[in-house]
Order: sequence, then structure tokens, then C-alpha cells
Amino acid sequence: MTKPNPLPGTAPEAVGIPSGAVERFLDRLADKRLPLHSVLMLRRGRLAAEGYAPPFDRARQHRMYSTSKSFVSAAIGILIGEGKLKLSDRIAAFFPDKAPADLHPYVAEATVRDLLLMATPHRYGHCTYSDRSPDWADTYFQTPPTHRPGQIFSYDTTATVMLCILIRRVAGVEFTDYLRPRLFAPAGMSADIACIETPCGHEWGGSGVLCTPRDLALFALVCLNGGRLNGAQLIPEAYIRAATSRQIDNTLTATEPEHRYGYGYQFWRTRHNGFACRGMGSQLAVCLPDQDFILVTTGDTQAIPSACSLIYDALWVHILPHLQAGSRLPPDTAAHAGLERRLARLAIPTVEGEPDSPLAAAVSGKTYALDANAMGIKTLRFTFSNGEGALDYANATGAHRLRFGFGRHVRQAFPETHYYGRRIGTPAGKGYDCLCSAAWTLPASLLVYTYAIDEYLGTLKMNFAFDGDTVTALMDKNAEWFFNEYIGFASGTCNA
Repeated sequence: MTKPNPLPGTAPEAVGIPSGAVERFLDRLADKRLPLHSVLMLRRGRLAAEGYAPPFDRARQHRMYSTSKSFVSAAIGILIGEGKLKLSDRIAAFFPDKAPADLHPYVAEATVRDLLLMATPHRYGHCTYSDRSPDWADTYFQTPPTHRPGQIFSYDTTATVMLCILIRRVAGVEFTDYLRPRLFAPAGMSADIACIETPCGHEWGGSGVLCTPRDLALFALVCLNGGRLNGAQLIPEAYIRAATSRQIDNTLTATEPEHRYGYGYQFWRTRHNGFACRGMGSQLAVCLPDQDFILVTTGDTQAIPSACSLIYDALWVHILPHLQAGSRLPPDTAAHAGLERRLARLAIPTVEGEPDSPLAAAVSGKTYALDANAMGIKTLRFTFSNGEGALDYANATGAHRLRFGFGRHVRQAFPETHYYGRRIGTPAGKGYDCLCSAAWTLPASLLVYTYAIDEYLGTLKMNFAFDGDTVTALMDKNAEWFFNEYIGFASGTCNA
């Protein structure tokens, strides 16, 4: 377990933030039932608000998904500052073992800057690799290009993959090891920051950084301060200023309105002259230089497509207009105490609905034999008692049990052991840590949600509808490369 990092704390009013505004921000997000894991607010370099939804806490590492890309950008900037790399360097020059002799001119001319901009020569919306590709760098050179690089924003995590491997080739170490003495340690970040690996053994800086929310907050603080912290210039100022400014237009291809304000070097621009590190599932570090303010969130909102926009909206409505321009607000002990109590109540929402149904007793203990289905599930059996339930089922990987609570989560290892571990493509050999809750949304309709809260985050949703001696199920997931067996419909009959 990583140790908490030093971040000076303060009452919100001492840095010009009303405690009541922060509480209203939290209430708005709770009203939308966003499964957030942490919320932190910093102003003028001080931590003004910090809360975690159990079992998350400030010492627990969290998967940062594409927020990781901004860390990779910082490593590139430091390499440039050391004179080991230039923005104009062509990527292919570092990969003579990968680039074919007849390399397409579009791929041949792509530069470090082009990849930082997400302006690769490959089409929008696609990585060149899959989780089953043995060598992700090979796919970059083998995939036919569609256009000249450096011209059009085209979000492609392959760009960051190639930058990570480039760092390894130039620096001789993976990017987190390169950053450890140059950025992580002097900034007071955790010593054990790590990263998920690609199938070929490189760190997957496009999506895989594992660090605490405080680590992310400290990283954002360095970036907000022009690369400086504690009197040391950790990232070259000229580079980080450029990296966090609008370098390319992304109006056409960004999927959410809040993300259409331009892109820098692996950083997103925002409204109100801000910039952000942004990752799938609401991993966010939103920096507002004009207000000297940072918002950090972590969570798993993959099942809620509008989640990031909801967070931004709450920020613009409940926080930004109330940031005091002067040095501080008068102390408000009562409001601050209320906010602290509110932060202590942060929780991952459970399924909405009733904790019981008149049908539960009739269903409990029955085994349903399912007709052939895409999920390969053969049987289902439900049992209910003492505010909990259990789903016993058999599929291609064997007999499994998933427990769930009504109005509360049941924490357990998910009953599949072949999902990936620290390296993509290599099974972890254990079930992912998860939380599971359920509710009756109608007398004959049971909804079960499972949140994976491991180094991989994802949501599995199951709906079971009962009619006489039959059950019909719909399962769906929002998770990258796992829960794949749980997508589709199935129907069956109780033979008892």
C-alpha cells in the first residue's frame, strides 16, 4: 500500500472557497448517482477539500486510464529539456527494426509533436492494436495510413503507446522509472507509482498509470505552476506551457461538448482558459490557472456517457462563480464542519429500487435451465435471505456464485480468474475485487450491478425478469477487455 503524500491542507474559506459551495457541488453529483471514488479540490497550492468513497481512501492506488497520457507528455518534455529529444524528431527514425523498407510517406514523416497532438496518420476512433496483438509497435507500422500526420486531431492511444516505447529507447528505462527521480520524488509523489504493461512488456502509458488521487493532484499542481514545485523546475516551463495550451483543433471529433476546446500535448483544453488530464471513467484533473484552482476526481462512470459533462457542469455552476478573487473568506466554522461531515459520507451508489418483492420467496431456491444463449450460461439459481442475495450460475468457465446486497454493496472477488493482470494478455489468475448490489425495480424485475474496483475498473449490469416458471435475462457491461462473457439475452424455465 502506498503512503499518503504531503499536501498542505486548509479550510476552504482560507483560500477563497465557500464550504457551502463545495457541499452543493457534491450534492449535485450525488443526485446524478455518479459512482465517484474520490473528490479533491486545491487552491493556491493547498488542499481545501478531500473525500473518498469506501473502500477507496487516500493511500489506495487507483487506475488513471487516459489521464496517464499527460504523465507520458511530461516525460517527453523532460527528455527534450535534457537535449535527448526534439519535437521535430521523426518517430520512424527510432524504430529501424520495426519500420519496413517501403514505409508509407505518411508514417515516415510523423514526428514526436504529431503524436503528442493525437495527429497520427491513422483514422479516427481506432487504435492500431488490440489486446491480443503481441507487439503494439509493430501494428503502428503495419496499419495502412489514411492521411498526413500533424494536420487533424484523431484521438488514437497508439500515439501514446509509441511515445512510451520511444522513451524506453531514448532513456533506457520505462517512463515511470524515468520520471521517478525527476518528477515523482521531488514533487512528493508516491514511490511506488506503477503502470499496466502492454503484451510486449512496455508500460502502457496510454491508459495504465496506477497512483493515488493525491499523486494526480500533485502532478496537476506541477503542471499548473508551469512545471515548478517546491522551488524546483521539474518540467521545462516552455514545454509545459505549450503542452497545456491549444495546439490543435478538436471540434469535429470530440464526442462531448466539454471536450471541444482544443488539445495540447496529451492534455485537453477546457472552458474558462483551463486544461485537464482526462481519463475514461471520470479520472480527471481540471486545472484553472486564472483561479489557481484544481479539481481532481476518480471513479468508474463508464456506464454513464455524460458523466464528465455532469462533473464540469457542477464545477462551472457551483464552484467557479464562488471562487473569491481576494486572499480569503471569513472563517465559517459551521459550514466547514458540515462539509467535512459531507465528505465523510461519500459513497458509491447502490442500485435504486426496493429491497424486497412479493415474488422473492417464490423465486428463491429455484434453478432455471436456460436455452442456448450468446453468453453460454446454462443454469441460474437465486437465493435471498437477510438483506442479501446470491446468484449461482454455470457457464463455460464453470460453476460460479455472485453475492449482492440490497441497499448496500457486498465486496468479493468476481468469479472469473482469466481476466488480465498487470500485463495485458496475461491472466491475473484471481478474480477482480468488486462490489455488488441489487434492487427490485418492479415486483418481477431484479436489477444487479457489479462494480470492478481493481486495477481494472468496469461495470456489469444484469436484469432478470420473472414470469411464472420462466426467467429472462439481459446482461451488459461497460469495461475494457473483461466481463466479455456477460453480454446478451437469455431465457429459461424452472424445472422444479
